[in-house]
Amino acid sequence: MRELVRLCLLLVLVHRSEEQIARLLSNPCANVKTCGECIQTASVCAWCPDENFPRHSSRCELFDHFEATGSCPTDKIVHPQYKLELVKNDGVVDGDKGKQPVQVQPQEINLKVRPNQPVDLKLVFKQAANYPVDIYFLLDMSYSMIRERDAQARLISLAEDMSASMSKITKNFRLGFGNFVDKAAMPFIPWTDEMLTNRCPLKQGCRYPFDFRNLQKLTENPETFKTNMRKALDVMSQSLDDPEGGMDGIMQVLSCEDDIGWSERSRRIVVYSSNSLFHLAGDGILGGAVVPNDGMCHLNGSGILVGYDLKMDYPSVSQIAAKVRETRTNVIFAVMENVYNLHEKLVKRLEGATIGKLVGGSANIIGLVQKNYDTLRSRIEFLPKNSENITIDFKSKCKGSALVVTNKCEGLEIGDEVEFEVTLNVNNCAGNRKRSVEISAVGLSEQLTVNLDVICDCECEKPGQEERNSPKCFNGNGTFECGQCTCNKGRYGRECECDETELSSTQSLINCKSNVNSSIVCSQHGDCVCGECQCYPIRANSARIYSGRYCECNDYNCYYSFGQICGGTTRGVCKCGQCQCLPGYTGEDCGCSTKNETCIALNGEICNGQGECECGRCQCSKEGDYRGPTCEDCPGCPTKCAIYKGCAMCKGFGDGGYNSSYCRDHCKFVTAVNSLPERGSDPDVTHCIHRSAVTDCIRKYTYQYNDIDPVIKVQRLEECPKEFPVLPVALGIVGAILLFGIIALIIFWCLKRRSEAKEFAQFKKDQERARWQSDENPIYKDPTTHIQNPTYSGGKKNE
Repeated sequence: MRELVRLCLLLVLVHRSEEQIARLLSNPCANVKTCGECIQTASVCAWCPDENFPRHSSRCELFDHFEATGSCPTDKIVHPQYKLELVKNDGVVDGDKGKQPVQVQPQEINLKVRPNQPVDLKLVFKQAANYPVDIYFLLDMSYSMIRERDAQARLISLAEDMSASMSKITKNFRLGFGNFVDKAAMPFIPWTDEMLTNRCPLKQGCRYPFDFRNLQKLTENPETFKTNMRKALDVMSQSLDDPEGGMDGIMQVLSCEDDIGWSERSRRIVVYSSNSLFHLAGDGILGGAVVPNDGMCHLNGSGILVGYDLKMDYPSVSQIAAKVRETRTNVIFAVMENVYNLHEKLVKRLEGATIGKLVGGSANIIGLVQKNYDTLRSRIEFLPKNSENITIDFKSKCKGSALVVTNKCEGLEIGDEVEFEVTLNVNNCAGNRKRSVEISAVGLSEQLTVNLDVICDCECEKPGQEERNSPKCFNGNGTFECGQCTCNKGRYGRECECDETELSSTQSLINCKSNVNSSIVCSQHGDCVCGECQCYPIRANSARIYSGRYCECNDYNCYYSFGQICGGTTRGVCKCGQCQCLPGYTGEDCGCSTKNETCIALNGEICNGQGECECGRCQCSKEGDYRGPTCEDCPGCPTKCAIYKGCAMCKGFGDGGYNSSYCRDHCKFVTAVNSLPERGSDPDVTHCIHRSAVTDCIRKYTYQYNDIDPVIKVQRLEECPKEFPVLPVALGIVGAILLFGIIALIIFWCLKRRSEAKEFAQFKKDQERARWQSDENPIYKDPTTHIQNPTYSGGKKNE
């Protein structure tokens, strides 16, 4: 009965729709014929060279399949892994004088790897203190550039100013300079003394024009630099046309290592200063310089470009860019505003170059150099070289906490250390199998050198391992290697048993039938060749073919899980319409994990003790109405608002602590909407709020569970509190205080008046009582008798 059900199921699968068949994914190791091709196809592919390997099985198969099925002895499986050896791994050190600075670690590794096998490396960069700096000033010394005395004085004091400025950054720096005008040929320069005088109207006259001169080799002595700068400014020159020969100067400065005095390990900086345009390749033909620029050093013993400037054309932008990349030099363009736009376009083509505007008289040249040097010093960028046919990816946290895809970090200070995760993958065996790949720090003479050895052949394929004209290949009609025959010309078949000049016999047809009494050959899915079925592709122009001795199997017609056949190559392999699951997975589609790590709740229990773990997912019990990925959510349980807050904030408002890549990959279950349902309208929906620390506004979001997985909706519109009316409230409070004071005074005044009136009434009453007591008694007689002397005149004398 079970076999009947299986047959019916197979018939249903065979007749799937075209859309379903189109979704089937192929095994990357299928239809590979040789061992070398097998190990180049993918890192998951392995080869079985065992002579007793099943005749109708593929020798190139998934390594996990060989291990799971045991179809090939483990000790015979060819599955080379990469080997990494540290050759030079000096620790990062500062650049004090007498010491060799190191900012990049490691410096050199040996790597033996097969194609399509990604290898992860750790690359450390530390911003070292006192890292050597070589600064070479390439100056336009034409009359129009430095005719002002202020400009001359500033250039003379350049050594002192640069010394003071650079000493704050590093104690290990050197300065040098040279100047340029143009090729000493018509029509680039004045060709008569009169024309030269008119072009340069100074009392001391003008020097005859030249293309480039190295006037000061890089030196640690600022006084030497200053003295030679003063000498150079005593006599200047002038060209006839507006463009100058600055590109010739740059090429010589970059190419002449010994003449300029570049250190083997330092940050090389060329400061290019001009107020004119520049000539490029093709312009030199007008003056007879028809030989293409060779990018070599051509300075004479006096440091002057003589002779070659009249024969050799100006360099092209691509030549300058290649030389900048080769010498790892940073170029700072300090140019006047009238030529800024043209030089800005040039900067975009030069690796590690920057640009700034000069003001009149070069007053800000020191500030420009300082500013651009700080920009160059505070960043690190890694670029691969000699990496044809190799993919190199970079990731780093830089100075943050999130790992992002980048090969550059900025804002670094002295002593800061950053780490890059580098993934190197050789795409195929094209090109040199043994070569060195450099991962270089832009603008620095430091890099990680990867000595690469690409594994493209199996050991059993190398000379001396094969067995020519082997009896194992039908009486010596082929070479036996890696467990199979490579047939001689005119022979074919698994063991070279077939002759191309012979036709198939009756016996060969019988060998190609699963049922000898049937007329069907190779299950109608293949041709019978020399007694063996050669299977057709499943679809036209497809690499997928039927399999099995009689082509009866379709290895691409199995159940899907997680969007891939049999769950993908990490879960299982489709064999003859059925999934053969790898260890750790089960089910007809290998969709069920036998592990329970994904079911463990925060309390350490499986499914919080409220459900069963099936296929790596919790099936929550109905009692208690538990839900969620680990059955931790219920109507009476604490909400999961804090857990889902990060995804809700990044999807709805672009913040919340998650970067854009993490949000895109891990928050797919979040949707931003214009409005949310009212609280209480759906008992399965949990409402959450979050107050933004930035805007102080309320943000709302909800979550519910669709079967097991969460479904989160976040409201786009924030609810912000209305602005508090500070002034009216303050005025109201002051007015209330004043009013209360006035009322209190009135009450006090009234009470006092009332008290005073009461006291006055009492006083009047007492006064009346006192008056009654002072009246005479009618029956009272005074005991004193008064008698008047008739002769007394009141004290007056008689006249």
